Amino acid sequence: MNSNITYKNWLICSGSFRLEKKGRWIPLYSVTRQGAKNKGNDLGLHHARLKTSFCSQNEADEFALQDAMQWIDAN
Repeated sequence: MNSNITYKNWLICSGSFRLEKKGRWIPLYSVTRQGAKNKGNDLGLHHARLKTSFCSQNEADEFALQDAMQWIDAN
């Protein structure tokens, strides 16, 4: 369930993945400030939580979304 949502003027893109065909899902997301002009902290980040995994892609994407929101709130 790769998804994109807007949160507090940031675009969050989640796209969790698994390393093996029957492996667990690893949360992955990127955040970018909407309308960013490629300067400073406006670029956001791209982050995979390699030590955290889930049985389903939906669970991993939901975790990624919550993690991204926490990052935005802290910055």
